[in-house]
Amino acid sequence: MMAKVETVEVGAIALIQQTEDGRILQIGLTTEQSNTLQLFLAKLSETSSLIQMSEEYDLVLKSSLKNKK
Repeated sequence: MMAKVETVEVGAIALIQQTEDGRILQIGLTTEQSNTLQLFLAKLSETSSLIQMSEEYDLVLKSSLKNKK
């Protein structure tokens, strides 16, 4: 059975992976996996806070770039 993957909610944390050739890939998560990741990261950040990267590290969707042309 294939897992159902949906767009993350605003404010949710998602996973990405950088390939050897520099591509950035999204890692699809089910709702249950996403919730588990949120709990794990909350626990992890109790001892060392997570840091939000500055704007220069922001990622954008290809589709948003295509719409700007």
